[in-house]
Amino acid sequence: MKRLMTWALVLCFLSACNPRPVARISATLEGAADSVVVLQKLNYNRLVTVDSIRLDKSGHFNYKVKLTGNEPYFYYLALGGKPVASMVLLPSDQVTVTVPAEGGFEIEGSEESALLKELNDAYAEAAGRMQALAASLDDAGSDAEVQALNREMSRLYVDYKRQVIRHIVSHPHSITSAVALFQRFGENLPVFAQETDAVLFRAVQDSLSGIYPKSEYLTAIRDELDVRSKDLELYTRIGDASVISFPDIALPDVEGNVRSLSDLEGKVILLSFWSVSQDAQKLFNVDLVELYRKYHAQGLEIYQVSLDIDKPSWASIVRSQQLPWISVNDGYGAQSPSVAAYNVGQVPSLFVIGRDGDIAGRDIFDKDALEQLVRKLL
Repeated sequence: MKRLMTWALVLCFLSACNPRPVARISATLEGAADSVVVLQKLNYNRLVTVDSIRLDKSGHFNYKVKLTGNEPYFYYLALGGKPVASMVLLPSDQVTVTVPAEGGFEIEGSEESALLKELNDAYAEAAGRMQALAASLDDAGSDAEVQALNREMSRLYVDYKRQVIRHIVSHPHSITSAVALFQRFGENLPVFAQETDAVLFRAVQDSLSGIYPKSEYLTAIRDELDVRSKDLELYTRIGDASVISFPDIALPDVEGNVRSLSDLEGKVILLSFWSVSQDAQKLFNVDLVELYRKYHAQGLEIYQVSLDIDKPSWASIVRSQQLPWISVNDGYGAQSPSVAAYNVGQVPSLFVIGRDGDIAGRDIFDKDALEQLVRKLL
């Protein structure tokens, strides 16, 4: 009997020393006194109800959320069946939420939640505009009106996709990227629907798996990678407009000016990742200079990303080799967001991007083979 009591005390002690991780929510919903708010959690790809919480006479509540583990999870507050706030909770988070009576919400105490709100607000604005354009398209009375609306929808689609890519590249370790990848404008138009978008899915998976290896949201990304459809009919309402399908990069050049890869859209682009410490790459630059001068006037561009931490040394080599193209470096080396965006596992790495924005080739370092592909794309 004493032995059983001893084990019980040990288990109790261990439980006290290893408490279940929690986060705290302090929320005020204006104009909702004595109402019941529902706390929901996103499990993999479905919402489950965590609890129903009674607000006090000032529309306020405090709640301690028992988390599943140390991985981040998406939580939502719903009132009257309608979502009113969203958040990302991690252990020890103390989140303050304010929901004005006129709608919208403010959130403090969680950087991830702030990023999620920023992403969701941008999506809501773009989705509303897309819905309005689609309604106008249904009512269009002439071919000219249809074409004009298609062009406007295309611009909106492209601009928003670029915005989301910037979000993902700028915050490579944020779990909000998992949400961004699955956004869609209606049932038949995902934001990331092209087959080449798998590059971005892989980049997010690789970036997050080192931080949150057990996250079930990573499982969703892996599953999506396994079943990515190659059917491009989802784009029929976008028309024939060019859609950027490669992740954008915006980094400083030798002069400190930020240069964006997307500025070269519509050109044939050689995207090169390299290091000045590699003599073979410096020799390959000589071949690239010849190729660049031969085909630049026809639409060839080169955007070269250095993964050197020593920026002065890199800048010196760029100047000494008189490289005529866009050369950029953020000084983060292998930790640069651009590395994650393109899933670069080694340097040198080379991507050939066609005028249509599709990645047409990778790691072609034979000069003749590369020139043959460039001529074909031009």
